Amino acid sequence: MTGEIIIETVIIRDINKLSELETTWRNLIRNIEHPEIFDTWEWLQIYLKHMFEKQKQLFIVVVTDDDQAVAIAPLCIATIKLKWRKVKSLQCIISGTGESNNFYLHKEYHHVKLLKLLTSAILSHQTEWDWIDLYSFHSKNPNTSLIQQSFGGQCDMFINQLSLSPFMNLNADHENKFDKSRLKAIERKERKLCREHEVHIRIHEPNFERVWDRFTTLHKQRWPQSLFTEPRFINFFLEIIPTFQLNNTAHFSYIEIDGSIASVWLTFIHKSKAYMYITATSSQFAEYGVGLILTHRLVEHYSQNGISEIDFMAGNQEYKFYWLDKVKLNYHIRIISNIKGFKLLKLYTILQMNKLKIKSLLQKQTD
Repeated sequence: MTGEIIIETVIIRDINKLSELETTWRNLIRNIEHPEIFDTWEWLQIYLKHMFEKQKQLFIVVVTDDDQAVAIAPLCIATIKLKWRKVKSLQCIISGTGESNNFYLHKEYHHVKLLKLLTSAILSHQTEWDWIDLYSFHSKNPNTSLIQQSFGGQCDMFINQLSLSPFMNLNADHENKFDKSRLKAIERKERKLCREHEVHIRIHEPNFERVWDRFTTLHKQRWPQSLFTEPRFINFFLEIIPTFQLNNTAHFSYIEIDGSIASVWLTFIHKSKAYMYITATSSQFAEYGVGLILTHRLVEHYSQNGISEIDFMAGNQEYKFYWLDKVKLNYHIRIISNIKGFKLLKLYTILQMNKLKIKSLLQKQTD
């Protein structure tokens, strides 16, 4: 940007004050690089309504230029109980919905300067928090490295890889990446299934009620600890899915066999990116691999309908790599101030983030 910039930084702590930011929040999200569906105003508001824990406190840092938001750090303060003390953790508001988190920076402004403003505001209130926990910041987003750089000189940084998320770039020469022998086997099983049963495959079924009950039932049958056993998750999805269906960006796709739904995918689309969000499949037709058949059909559909990227979400399940070989790494970044009095928390963090390595080392020494 050119010309004089009049910058103001404020911290939003009240949900009512946050509602006043809707227009400027939406404008900023339309002007960030690498936008995600989790950044949208709708996702935030529905999350706050159903998932946000009452004991947490909003701590949203907003940088404005002439009353327009140019940077937002969507944070909150959570109290964590350790064995010997309570810790106030500054962390992203949205957690537990498969999200990729981020600090939102206007694409036409200098990102390092914006991050310095956010960092300065956060550190000026460090009496209110003990450490910063940034979960699910991924390697594909340049902001992840810039955030580390911005805090690095004034704080100690501890980084742990949480998971990896396979993804497919459909603008690249992706077909050469396919495991063709696997995909041919899937296609043979689909032909066999169609010969032996009455089969209907529906891609982007608009009827929410037609699929929802069966989808959640299948998910609970497959995973006893299913998120659909928790009322807050159920209420969240009962609102988030119809909300995004209004603009044709949330979809159910399914395979129906002999009149019964046997496999379902819930997917979202945002800015030409498809999210393979949640799947559920009956064990009744396991010999045919009906889940793989539906996944293959969805990948074909997105490949032919203007989607530039397919995100298979966190998890390194083998089937995801039948179509791709690219991954992004999802990190947990813990930031602790360099001021005195935090040595024990730093030691605890080192042990916490390396407990698997330490356990493995101790086992080797006892063998």
